[in-house]
Amino acid sequence: MDNFFEKNIKCVVLCAGKGTRLNKPDLPKSMVLIKDKPLLFYIINYWKQFTENFIFVVGYKKEVIIEYVNKIDINSEFIEQKELKGIGYAVSLVEKYINKKFIVVLGDCLCKGSFTFPKEFKQGIGVWKTSNIEDIKRSYSVEIEKDKVIRVEEKPKKLVNDLCGMGFYFFDKVVFDYIKITPPSPLRNEIEITDVIQKMIDGGELIVPIFFNGFYINITYKEDILISEKYF
Repeated sequence: MDNFFEKNIKCVVLCAGKGTRLNKPDLPKSMVLIKDKPLLFYIINYWKQFTENFIFVVGYKKEVIIEYVNKIDINSEFIEQKELKGIGYAVSLVEKYINKKFIVVLGDCLCKGSFTFPKEFKQGIGVWKTSNIEDIKRSYSVEIEKDKVIRVEEKPKKLVNDLCGMGFYFFDKVVFDYIKITPPSPLRNEIEITDVIQKMIDGGELIVPIFFNGFYINITYKEDILISEKYF
């Protein structure tokens, strides 16, 4: 397997959504404040330990994000997402900007802690152990066998373990080929990234679990902001 973190690797941050469920409809979701700083502050601050090269997929009120990011000392590019058709679709928009390996981070997912990376790997997904089954039900479940991911399921109703899939993905450029052959989900008519990952697994791609130790949250509701403020 290849060493994942090659020189000039890019971190793609998906931040095209609104803050409606956070009761902040006038803001992009990733600009909602936690302790007087936007979610993007914490996201960039964490992921710049791996790279200084960021791509931001923007949409709703994109100018607010662009103005904020341009004041930060990182290498940044911006791509507009005009339609909200799922995470898989959003990732597809960056294809021509990617050379080989890249990181994908959802713009509403925060963490404080560390990953345990295999010495070498080609592709992986963030995995977090949690005793709260609701964390998994509002995210996605992960099944592992012999140190590789064998199944992922979006917002599962029945759980088989305590593993929560995180909004952090470590991809090779081959993911774009699988996005193109992944149909929209019956549930939301969107190209779900979990469906893409399962297509990759079924197609023989090796996806490894990248275990995370620490605090993790997908900011969805107002109470999630209050929880996060205890950690940042």
